[in-house]
Amino acid sequence: MRYTLCGIIFLAAATARADLTPTEIGIIGRAGSAESRRLAEHYAAARGVPQSQIYYGDIPAVDELPRAVWDSRVRPAIRAWLHNGGLEAKIRCLVTLRDIPLKIGRRDANDPAVKARQEFFAAARESRVKAITELIKAFQAIAPDAQPLASPPPLSAAAPLTQLTEALEVAVIDARQRLLKAPADTQRGGNRAMEQAFMAGSGLSRFVRSFDLRPERSGTPPSAVAQIQFWRGEVAGLEQGLQAVLSLPAAVERDVQALRLVQTLHGLIGAVQWIDGERQVLEKNETYASFDSELSLVYWSDYPLYRWQPNLLYYENHYGAHRPTLMVSRLAAPTMAQTLKLIDTAIAVEQTGLTGKVYLDARGIAYDPQSNRRDGYGQFDQSLRDLAARLKAHTSLQVILDDKAELFPPGSCPDAALYCGWYSLGQYIDAFTWRPGAVGYHLASMEAQTLTTPGNPVWCNAMLERGVCATLGPVYEPYIETFPLPDDFFSVLLTGRYTLAETFYRTNPFNSWVMVLVGDPLYSPFKNHPMLRESDLPERIKNASATGLPSVAAKPTEGQSPKKP
Repeated sequence: MRYTLCGIIFLAAATARADLTPTEIGIIGRAGSAESRRLAEHYAAARGVPQSQIYYGDIPAVDELPRAVWDSRVRPAIRAWLHNGGLEAKIRCLVTLRDIPLKIGRRDANDPAVKARQEFFAAARESRVKAITELIKAFQAIAPDAQPLASPPPLSAAAPLTQLTEALEVAVIDARQRLLKAPADTQRGGNRAMEQAFMAGSGLSRFVRSFDLRPERSGTPPSAVAQIQFWRGEVAGLEQGLQAVLSLPAAVERDVQALRLVQTLHGLIGAVQWIDGERQVLEKNETYASFDSELSLVYWSDYPLYRWQPNLLYYENHYGAHRPTLMVSRLAAPTMAQTLKLIDTAIAVEQTGLTGKVYLDARGIAYDPQSNRRDGYGQFDQSLRDLAARLKAHTSLQVILDDKAELFPPGSCPDAALYCGWYSLGQYIDAFTWRPGAVGYHLASMEAQTLTTPGNPVWCNAMLERGVCATLGPVYEPYIETFPLPDDFFSVLLTGRYTLAETFYRTNPFNSWVMVLVGDPLYSPFKNHPMLRESDLPERIKNASATGLPSVAAKPTEGQSPKKP
């Protein structure tokens, strides 16, 4: 579908400003569903959302929507509704209703495009193993008479990367030892051959890193320094090009380009390593998502489905104008009455302000920002402690921090207004008496795998059933780094300057992944009674807002499941 330049400019402006209003809300329901119609009309009337901004689509009544149905039918229909209704420049947030699918399943492993990529990788790996075998022979041809040659192990097409690397390293070491014993004229020619072979095996990036640019230590002549600096610039350009290629949808055409760049940068060994990694990605097939998170990118053209995409509304990202991102929140609870209450309670509490206690359940995990990983267990545990310290220093809220491994026991948390903690997998602990309008979430895997099942003990479902007004969680395994940091989410919410949806999208790092936000997106419990000033926010949020510099969206790495380490 094509969009006018004017429409894209308005979309960009819409994603950049705050103060979400009812006229910027769109509602997504199911055609023919009395439940969708009742809930949509109630919310539209309560919040003043125009009737023309309600969409009833041909969406199957299933919990998990097949990926092919989303791609071929549901997503194009929603885009067409927004486009044909002239809503592209107006809608900033979509509300999904209780009977809309909660999840989007994996891509079919037998998809012809997947099979084509598997065949490409198998052939590409085999050809690179053969090239490594020929490269070993090239090293053996360097000063062959200086000493007896070591017999290299045979290399099969399926040889593991460790065997390939070891075989090549042995050939390099043997060649260097022979050169040291060779005549001077043989050494000169051998060094040039070594350089070329080393470049083929390890790539330009490692070759450049092998040089020391400090003349006082290396004695490198100025002309050579200039050449090395040129190569360094070339490496930087190739790396940028590779990131651009990897941002394209996964397909053989993309893989051909990416592999060429990878091999130039990292040599034959790096090429095999990349191929093995891509094959593992295909095997794991982590292409599922929550319906709502995928819906955030409904304006985007095709993009890679493996795990996540950067959320361009996240406070560390300042380039959302280039690819418009929609906020999405869901109105859902185990019963229709409880779902309707989410709306009515949110509106009522906004007038009086949310009061009650703050319960934070950390686990006593030490965190050193210099040595621990930024997206590990320690950082999230520290974020709970940081939030407790921030609220005690800057608000009058009563904050109860538990920094022990045990969770709050049943019945121990009366008058709960805000909550965040971990870790009880799929088993809600009935510790809380929730205040009307309460907001909270639990850091654990798949705690939003259902939102509409009375009696189900997963945290999101159970919290909504017992009276929480807003929550968030994952519908599948999320990895810990995909949760908003508690100190980010609750601090932003407590300023009263941002609605629930704006707070989530300002602090949620990824889209096209598994998180779902539940509650009225316009809910702002501290709007009329702010508890924090923006000057009290975490420094990382203030610094990111001040610099206006974009973050580099790195390829997803192996994440940590939010489980007990």
